[in-house]
Amino acid sequence: MKSTEINAIFSAKVNELLAAGYQINTNTMDGSQGEIAKIDFRKNDEVIRLVLHRETIWGESFRATDAIVLTVGRCNDERVISAKGFTRDAIIWNNRLETIEERTFFQIGERRGADWYLEGEEAVTAIQKNRSRWESQWENAFGTSPHPKKEYKDEASKKAVLPAVRRHLGKPKMKLERIDTVTRRWDENNNRYEYVVKTVGKNIVRLH
Repeated sequence: MKSTEINAIFSAKVNELLAAGYQINTNTMDGSQGEIAKIDFRKNDEVIRLVLHRETIWGESFRATDAIVLTVGRCNDERVISAKGFTRDAIIWNNRLETIEERTFFQIGERRGADWYLEGEEAVTAIQKNRSRWESQWENAFGTSPHPKKEYKDEASKKAVLPAVRRHLGKPKMKLERIDTVTRRWDENNNRYEYVVKTVGKNIVRLH
């Protein structure tokens, strides 16, 4: 789908909320937190925000990928709910919303600004295929990947990352044997390698 279709989905959700008896609530819509678009709604003491924002998402099976996220969230802040007029108390913070519904549209294509998006497993498959094609093209041209991924299972590598993993997981007594694998891979957004640590319990820790 293209961005115009995402706009249509956003518009349909606006109509759905209006049809359900919500009114647009301009009192809470002041300011910006970097979102693409937002509209607030109110019905009695319930305040709902529909917001569209950009996000970089890390998947277990793919690299960092840009996405557009549509969220329908409920504001539970009593100061906002009881605020009268256009005041600071009426500000809704996006990161404090109770998520009611969320849809993620992954941007497909290596070219920055590519206007093509997919959802769910279809998106993951396309991202993996694009990545594989890019690596194959590079290997055909130069005989090797520019930033090869490497997996470590030796004790020395696990010992090296153990202190950082303990801090990230908040487990100061975590044992070495709880670390399953350490994988080095290239972070294209920041032009550096990152180390992805997977534990026996399936926790994922990313270290730079």
